[in-house]
Amino acid sequence: MKTIKRITLWAMTFILLFATHSYSQNIRGIIKKKTEKAIDKTIDKIDGKEKKDKDTEEAVATQEHKPVSNFINGNIVFSDDFNNEKHGEFPSKWTQMSGTMQNSQIVAQGKKEGVVQFVTSGRMKPSFKNDDYLGNSFKIEGQFYFHGKGNEAYTLNLMNTKDVYRAYQITIRGDGIVPAGTSSQYARMPYKSPFPGWRTVQLSFNKGVLKVLYNGYQLINIPVLKKSEDKHITEFTHLEVSALSRSGNYGAMINHITIGHKGLPLYKKLVAEGRIVMHDILFDTDSYFIKPSSYPAIDRIVTMLQDNPKVSIKIEGHTDANGSKASNKTLSENRAKSVMYYLINKGIAKNRLSTVGFGEEKPIDMADNEEAWAKNRRVEIVKM
Repeated sequence: MKTIKRITLWAMTFILLFATHSYSQNIRGIIKKKTEKAIDKTIDKIDGKEKKDKDTEEAVATQEHKPVSNFINGNIVFSDDFNNEKHGEFPSKWTQMSGTMQNSQIVAQGKKEGVVQFVTSGRMKPSFKNDDYLGNSFKIEGQFYFHGKGNEAYTLNLMNTKDVYRAYQITIRGDGIVPAGTSSQYARMPYKSPFPGWRTVQLSFNKGVLKVLYNGYQLINIPVLKKSEDKHITEFTHLEVSALSRSGNYGAMINHITIGHKGLPLYKKLVAEGRIVMHDILFDTDSYFIKPSSYPAIDRIVTMLQDNPKVSIKIEGHTDANGSKASNKTLSENRAKSVMYYLINKGIAKNRLSTVGFGEEKPIDMADNEEAWAKNRRVEIVKM
């Protein structure tokens, strides 16, 4: 019996010693890891390797960038994604009103893309010959970047040169929308959006009804837009975009702006922009015979010229870069002439029309893929 007790005592002592040794090893391991981390951090500071603020252009490259949905499905009045711009220059499709802006390039999810960067706070507007292109029914879509540092904001200024008191502002913040610049009407997102990151804003205006979507959520729905009881707003003339930007690594950035106008009359678009880009006038490959499916598009031009007898136009032909430059130039000239002869056969006087073919000389998309080629194959109608 005594022997059994002695054996039990020795066994318990051995287990206790082993457990104590293991516990000590664990404690020493934890202390060692913490010490090594502290030493590494100190070395990083000494070597100047301490991590920089996340909100640098390098950090922008890692942010999730959701593609813009097909929100605008009517006639596109204006569109710019800043991809075909020279780094450091002012965006070519815009007019500077105040502040300093420049084209820049960032990398999002491994893909390079263009942005316009506000070096300082400022305002700019799409370049049109005539600031009267919005009217009473239009849509605006854009993407805006937020660093989550301090007082950041963008503003879509819906202007009205016919009545300055009927202009309206939509201010975009990191977590919502402020209509007409009043904080009392601050419409916030139902969840906290991550910082830093892009925000997609989609605005729809139709004869006084204003709706604004923020990352897919409808935050603004105003059935009768007004500033006071006697000043209902039913139309606007043009758009101006402004940004409140901080210096250094926290500059405001926009990577996409599109303006669409459902059913915009061709004449109004021609006057506002000086030209109409027609992607729905189609030809067979290496052919200048117009496809029958293109007739409705050209008939719209016929109607515009009949309704505006003092207007003369130049028809420009453009191709993609497939094939030789010489053959593409000849093809584009013949396609422009085909459109002219169609218009003449519909009763439009020849002295109101002229043609030119540029071949592949003036692409609107520099990418080397089918989507870009389709954009570059086009006919443009230019006001003389």
